[in-house]
Amino acid sequence: MDYKFEGERIKRKLADSGIYRPLNDYNPDPEDGKISIGYSYPIKAFEKFLGYYDSYYNIAYNPSISFNTDFSMIFSACMYNRNNANDTVMLDGKPADKYMERYRKPLEFFRKNTGVKGSFSFYIQRYRKYSDAKGMSESSAVASAVSRSIIKNVYGDDAGKDDSTVSRYARMVSGSGTRAAVNGPSIWLSYPGINENESYAVKIPADVNKISYAIFPANIDYQTTSAHSEVVKSPFYDSWISEKYRRINEIISGNFSIEDLMQRGLEDMFNLNSVLMSRGNVVQTPESLALLKKFLEFRKRNEGIYITGDTGPSLMAMSADKKLLDEFLETSGGNYLMGSHNPDAHKKYLNGFRKESEEYFQSVS
Repeated sequence: MDYKFEGERIKRKLADSGIYRPLNDYNPDPEDGKISIGYSYPIKAFEKFLGYYDSYYNIAYNPSISFNTDFSMIFSACMYNRNNANDTVMLDGKPADKYMERYRKPLEFFRKNTGVKGSFSFYIQRYRKYSDAKGMSESSAVASAVSRSIIKNVYGDDAGKDDSTVSRYARMVSGSGTRAAVNGPSIWLSYPGINENESYAVKIPADVNKISYAIFPANIDYQTTSAHSEVVKSPFYDSWISEKYRRINEIISGNFSIEDLMQRGLEDMFNLNSVLMSRGNVVQTPESLALLKKFLEFRKRNEGIYITGDTGPSLMAMSADKKLLDEFLETSGGNYLMGSHNPDAHKKYLNGFRKESEEYFQSVS
């Protein structure tokens, strides 16, 4: 399959329907000592991605589709310093050298695009409803929050409200961050040969408010960064990606039906796990496999319920019928968190985070 040809066909469909538009232009206007705040919720993918065609610009082999969940929420404060050359990152009150290494490339790219000199300091705080878990898409929210905070800082508030602009720069930190930057359901346009400044997420007309959902947090020692390099070596990778283009075209033609998207989330979870396993990568645990078995037995007797997961054992059950979801949750025997559609949940943390971040920046100035 010619991925570029198929990707451009999807791009035309989205553009013709008014969903995908070119990015707006903004003029950088950095102010020494300015502090800007961004926040983000993580995503859960219906149509997933794994593996980069271009690992510098984080261009994926295929478009992907997701919506925001509220199992966690991330705040990022960014301060610009005109005369300092040392970027820093604080995560949950501690220096985060691992994150700083991850941000070097995005900051290099950002400076090249904007012409802005000097340094950026980030103060990031995670607000979780769970303890350690893998497969919660937390990194997507971190990438999105950090991107929004630096965009607001350099380009201003209007740019900071422009989800697609935020999405483009979030991509440089994490591919999944592109979709976290859009509040609600979104598709990230990405395919081999796409121009870097055309690869970002846009909102889609899917009524995700119809979905009731809950997640079973679980942990495993596995890094998604390893999965990106491993999965492309699978002998099944090409057939997996080719199927994605066919199904995405069907979803667009079906006007992003919720049932189609949930069904796709179920299918693609199994596909993703199969491709990973073909390279000896197992991202499930005995407990998550037992939960999957219970779910599949329940689903034989009950249509309209779905389950999905990403590169980790944290599985999310969902349905447009809340009573059906509740029935499964009651019989699952697992510990779960209910999700909701509450885009204002961050407001209760905002004042406290603003004060905390300002006190930190004052202490290091």
